[in-house]
Amino acid sequence: MMRPRPSRSFVYALYANAALLAAILLVLLSRGSGSGVVPSAYGAVPSPVNIAGSNGVYVMPAQFLSNLWGCYIVDNDNQTLCAYAYYGGNAKPELRLMAARNIRWDRKINSFNTGPDPDDIRKELEVQQEPRRGVAHPAKGEHGAGAPQTQPAGESNH
Repeated sequence: MMRPRPSRSFVYALYANAALLAAILLVLLSRGSGSGVVPSAYGAVPSPVNIAGSNGVYVMPAQFLSNLWGCYIVDNDNQTLCAYAYYGGNAKPELRLMAARNIRWDRKINSFNTGPDPDDIRKELEVQQEPRRGVAHPAKGEHGAGAPQTQPAGESNH
């Protein structure tokens, strides 16, 4: 018995599928900085690309509004943080200083403008851990005055 031959359109679809898979494989192997798939398979850690800098000055991109982009600059030596916004217009694109701040003292604050306050949480936890009033907690292995005592089954207090 003879097998029916597949139609030409089916064969072309199979070739197109194989070509697409080969293109995807090629993209996966060539993406990145030429490292390919093999180094990441062995646990190589990629270098961070979101922040750049040296000598204590670092620049990080930022999005301030849906259509307003800029960057943050952190100067470790002077302990300052600056925010710049890029206003790109057809006439004259500008990079504007939005804010600058010395962060030396900010870094020493434990909590500011946060709720609930960590001290309030500590007090609440201390209240929860206190024994309830009227219930005595016996020491380990001892029966306290307020602790119920158990009796063997069948015996009574007469």
